[in-house]
Amino acid sequence: MYRSAMRKLKNPGTIGLSLALFGALLLTPDTLFMRISELDGFTMLAWRGVLSGLGYLLIWAWFSLRLELKIPNFLTLSFAIVVICQIINATFFSLAIAVAPVTIVLISVATAPIFSAILSWFFLGETLSKFSIGTAILVLFGLYISVLGGGATLIELDTSTLLGALFGLGVAFTLAMNFTIIRKDKNVPFVLAIGIGALLAGSLGLLCADNLYWPPVKNMAAIAVTGIIILPVSFCTLSYAARFVPSSTVSLIMLLETVLGPLWIWWGIGEEPTNAMLLGGAIVIFSLAAFLINQRKNRPT
Repeated sequence: MYRSAMRKLKNPGTIGLSLALFGALLLTPDTLFMRISELDGFTMLAWRGVLSGLGYLLIWAWFSLRLELKIPNFLTLSFAIVVICQIINATFFSLAIAVAPVTIVLISVATAPIFSAILSWFFLGETLSKFSIGTAILVLFGLYISVLGGGATLIELDTSTLLGALFGLGVAFTLAMNFTIIRKDKNVPFVLAIGIGALLAGSLGLLCADNLYWPPVKNMAAIAVTGIIILPVSFCTLSYAARFVPSSTVSLIMLLETVLGPLWIWWGIGEEPTNAMLLGGAIVIFSLAAFLINQRKNRPT
């Protein structure tokens, strides 16, 4: 029994699912700390970009320079794509939250598994199983109930809403592209690439922020936690998971953040979720739990 358990732990699929689940769960309180920081869009982009960029670089330096004792090759197309995707991802998310209703942004970002499936099929020749497709449909249905059900106000179709939707789709696409490239090119130093991209995105925030300032201690502590700890550790873990399991799987598991984030906000600052949010979140969680159990059973031992 012990040897069987050890073989499962060493199985690439089990490692990938475990890393993806850990990274997604670690990411869930991110929105709580963003709310506590009380920063506007570009100011938040500046602080999160710079702090998370430093966090990524520290992680890269530890593993690549201290443990592997080598300088990786970063003069590659894959490296450049990951850097550009990180810049777009960080910038578009901040702009989307700043200009559009959060609900439309969440719906748009939730399309990441669809983009991942398309990109994985195009670049890697990977196809989705019927169970994965069914899970994706149930998850999207649960997210729809969560963000639009239960007396939610009608979203007005105007320029800001359309921009928010486009920015959200941009976030979803770049996340999917990142995971796909990392899975395709096992040699790309993705932690370094994401770190550089985050720093460049933070620099863009510094240039565009109307009134950049040093936040009060409470707000600074909140943005420091999300910037230095939550973002680097979670996205490094999620990205590393993409080397073991399809990027569509990682993108699906990431959606846990969308449904568990409001629960953290409820616990942290007292914003009670609606019944629709709880129902939709339960559908997402049970769908992903069934998906993970099925994936684990179907992995070779």
